[in-house]
Amino acid sequence: MDEVHRCWLTSLFLCPTLGLSSCRDNNAPTIQIVAGNSNEQQISFAPKVSFAEYAELPGGGDELRVSLANYDLNCDGYSPVPEGGVIVVLTFLLPVGQRPSVGTYPWSGLPTGGKLSDANFELKTQLVMPVVRIGKKSTALLPGGNVDIQRINLERQGEVVGVMRLEQSGGDGQPPTRLFGSFTARVCRTSVPSGNLGP
Repeated sequence: MDEVHRCWLTSLFLCPTLGLSSCRDNNAPTIQIVAGNSNEQQISFAPKVSFAEYAELPGGGDELRVSLANYDLNCDGYSPVPEGGVIVVLTFLLPVGQRPSVGTYPWSGLPTGGKLSDANFELKTQLVMPVVRIGKKSTALLPGGNVDIQRINLERQGEVVGVMRLEQSGGDGQPPTRLFGSFTARVCRTSVPSGNLGP
């Protein structure tokens, strides 16, 4: 599972088509994170940058990714999380033939018995995969809870608006994890041409 989440994080594309200011959210609500038992893993932050990316993957299985960070990001590509930096990445995965839409996306864990490249194609229902990175430490949240997308426009410069309610009490040697808060993310990359978004 750690390898899976490292792969998602290192494949981030950061606002290549819009200026950094277009991705800023100066009035962002606070996001609450519990990623372990230490004080450093229990924090609250208001995103300084928030953006969304949408891709129609070859062979099916669309993907929507929302990134929320408390630091400036390099819009030319992936940049390491600085000391004191926090980033939340929500990857919405869908079965073949479905597009992201308003609705509830549970985090119940990835399908078992498949390769990362096949994960989308094995899905029977939509889901969200959350990852939290605090400084150099990446945490895959335990399955539990969901993310609601309340409003979505996948055209370039559209918005994805939602609420995170992800929580698991832990157990069996694993610490509790929690990710609560709302977000508004500007679409910075999309495979949908402007004006061509179908139903």
